[in-house]
Amino acid sequence: MKRLLIGLVIGCLICGCSQPTQHTEPTFVVTTTQVSPQETKPDLTYLERTHFSVVHNVLEAHWIRVWITWGEVEREEGVFDFSYTDKIVEKAQKNDILLLITVMPFAEWDQDRCRGDECYGKMPMPEGVTTMKVCKPCSMDDYIEFLKKFVERYDGDGVDDMPGLKYPIKYWEIMNEPSMRGLDVTQLKFFYGSPQDYLEILKSSYAAIKESDPEAKVVMGGMAGMHKQFREFWGQIISEAGNYFDVANIHSIDTSERREDMFVLSFKQFLEEHGVENKPIWITEAQFGKLEEPLPPDELDPLVLRATVLSLVFGADKIFYISDNWIYKETFQMYKTLVKKLNDFEKVEVVDQDYIVNKKDDEGVTSLHGCYKFIGHNKTIYVVWGEGSLSRYLNGTVKVTDIYGNERIAEASEIQLTSVPIYVEKIR
Repeated sequence: MKRLLIGLVIGCLICGCSQPTQHTEPTFVVTTTQVSPQETKPDLTYLERTHFSVVHNVLEAHWIRVWITWGEVEREEGVFDFSYTDKIVEKAQKNDILLLITVMPFAEWDQDRCRGDECYGKMPMPEGVTTMKVCKPCSMDDYIEFLKKFVERYDGDGVDDMPGLKYPIKYWEIMNEPSMRGLDVTQLKFFYGSPQDYLEILKSSYAAIKESDPEAKVVMGGMAGMHKQFREFWGQIISEAGNYFDVANIHSIDTSERREDMFVLSFKQFLEEHGVENKPIWITEAQFGKLEEPLPPDELDPLVLRATVLSLVFGADKIFYISDNWIYKETFQMYKTLVKKLNDFEKVEVVDQDYIVNKKDDEGVTSLHGCYKFIGHNKTIYVVWGEGSLSRYLNGTVKVTDIYGNERIAEASEIQLTSVPIYVEKIR
């Protein structure tokens, strides 16, 4: 269910975008002057362990997800042109940004060999919504040859690499939401094929990626939600597919208070029921509220923070945010504070929590209260919300930071909790 955010992100990586003003739709900004506050020149190990995606100019985050179609690199059979992808990589690495590449295995010249009009779907690309055929490649051999070259150019092994490569690309997602086949009310079609067709693409892609770069990680195409039709698609193949991806992937669109875990709890259960265990979980699309009806900051901002914390607690490792309907500066300040506080945590512990598991398939967890201890390098931060006094969890003098970064020193007994989370650090 990815919208035009991909186009904004890629376009602005290459060209740059203007700053937002109050009550206007912001766009992604990249400059070459901002660097991570933790390290002047962060190394790959540090960047890889961070948890959040870049949103607008919050460059303390270090991840971006980019779709690349086969036909953007191999525009005609046997002719490979990496100039477009090189530009994306160059801009990203100047800002200490790592890329998750979503490989879309579609090239017009290949699809036209054997596919008809039934394969046409609409794709949000940098130049806007593009209509293209989205069936399984006619020649899997040609697709695999492309993919091997693509991975080799950015694997950082010193052989046929992009000149000036600073941060190798180590994470490759195979397609976006393959279960979105134009069969539901949204009519979104990212793939026109069967579950078995996707499984074949995944297996072949996994082998090709590992051959070019044994250190690379393969990310499954995002499960578009835990709705019945998506369970049915993935239920046919996930047991076998689990052998051909390293990272599990769930999407949460229109996230609300009825789904503050962004599907992570039910997704983990779904994987375990099919024998897929011990896989890292990424949320590569996290979007809040209705795109057409942006939530005001007093509703959106606490929701984003609660949902982020709950998802991490339940097992998500990385979250890629869709900010199309973040129209207020306050929301970006909330996100900047979130990144500053939690982006590089190493461990989270549940001090106390209570939640309701809602029953509909498009719902998840609603939090009642929570106290969570995030442990990182030389810092420990509690995120707390609920009712009553903070002293039910912590005593003594504390530093309290609200969701927008405003700080104060107080005794824990003086702090009254609400549904709006706060960050708490012990002083003594």
